[in-house]
Amino acid sequence: MQQKTKSCPLKDGFFDNLSGQVVMTEDGSPTIRGPWGETYHSVSGAVLESQYVYVDNGLGYFTHLGILEGIIPSRMHILEMGLGTGLNALLTYRQMIHGTFPATDSIFYEAAELFPPAAKILEQLNYTASEEEDAFFRNMHRGPWNEPFCPAPGFTLLKRKENFVNYVPGKEIHVIYYDAFSPAVQPELWTGDIFEKIAPFLAQNAVLTTYCCRGSVRKSLKDAGFMTERLPGPGRKRHILRAVYGVQHLRITGVMDLKGSIALWKTPCE
Repeated sequence: MQQKTKSCPLKDGFFDNLSGQVVMTEDGSPTIRGPWGETYHSVSGAVLESQYVYVDNGLGYFTHLGILEGIIPSRMHILEMGLGTGLNALLTYRQMIHGTFPATDSIFYEAAELFPPAAKILEQLNYTASEEEDAFFRNMHRGPWNEPFCPAPGFTLLKRKENFVNYVPGKEIHVIYYDAFSPAVQPELWTGDIFEKIAPFLAQNAVLTTYCCRGSVRKSLKDAGFMTERLPGPGRKRHILRAVYGVQHLRITGVMDLKGSIALWKTPCE
């Protein structure tokens, strides 16, 4: 039996016979039990975790750094390891339509997902809060794989159904949502080789966030050129991890509360 660790607990237990089951979390939002028995999000709160770990302390923090430096890309490039339910992408879109990204005109969002949830399961997830979000969520999951498309104006999505071990991302990535299942069940996705492989595709001061604070993961990120910081976690989780790539003349400033090579794909949303 797999052992829990304080720095990176199993996401919520192993129940292989319940894979695909919708599970309600403590903030009232649903998640799904995945192919190895772990849930896609924390049972302390699916929306709470995604908003805090990835949108606020990942994308929000990169935007904060851009304001400090006086440089914010007109087109934000986000890479997600593990599209899963699409919640991280939805919350990113929510932030975009509420105008929280100064001087950012559009988002290019690419995601690797080898085991997408079944459509009948996704239909049970009530994450959306408006008709705009309904349309985005529906279009996101119905859109094609392995080619960019536009689930909403200003938002280009590229879903790639492949193993992240073999993944070659587009260039100039600004933000990484690293949301793979835990090292207990997907150890191959948490190695130094993985982070070193994606490093050449990152923009200066690119920000990676993840729920996992395991010491070996922090070391692998440092060896790949990241400065790492452990932050307080959401809900009952003690800590999360943020890493900034190739940091120059910047201090990591704590928790945010906002809110073959492919040379960036041409997008149908522009």
